Amino acid sequence: MVTAEWLRKTELFRGLEASQLDRILSYASVESFPERTTIFRRGEEAHRFFILVEGAVALAAKTGEKNDFMTSKIEKEGTVFGMPSILEPFHYNVTGTCLQASKVLVIEAGPLRKQMEEDPKMGMEIMKSLASIYFHRLNEMRDGISKLLHLFKSRSS
Repeated sequence: MVTAEWLRKTELFRGLEASQLDRILSYASVESFPERTTIFRRGEEAHRFFILVEGAVALAAKTGEKNDFMTSKIEKEGTVFGMPSILEPFHYNVTGTCLQASKVLVIEAGPLRKQMEEDPKMGMEIMKSLASIYFHRLNEMRDGISKLLHLFKSRSS
C-alpha cells in the first residue's frame, strides 16, 4: 500500500511534509499494467505522472521513423517518470512502456501543479528535486554515449 511515508522516500517528494503528501495522495491511485503495455506516448498531452511501485518501465525516444532508442530503464521502486506533466508545454518527450508487469502510482498533474502554486515552498522543493533528477539522468545518458563512442572508436582503430 502506498502511504505518505512511502511517498516521502521517493526521489521527487523527499522534502515534503506529511500534510502535503496526504494531499498528493488524494489525487493519486495505484494502477497495474501488463508487460508490453504503453503507459504514454511521446508527443501526447501529459496529464499524469508516475512513480514506480514495482516492475520495470522503458522510456524510449524516436530516433527515426521506425527505431526507438531506450533513454532510461525505470526499475527502482520510488523512481519518478512522466515528469513533463509538471513542466510546460505539458507533453511527454518519450514513450513509456512496461518491460514487465508493473504497479505504478499515477498522480494527476493538474491538482499537483495547483498545489505547487498555492504552496510556493512545496513548489520550490519539488522543482529542486525535479532539476536534480533531470541532471542526474542527463549525466547518466552522457556517460553511456561516451562509453559507446569510445567502444566504436577502439573497434575502428
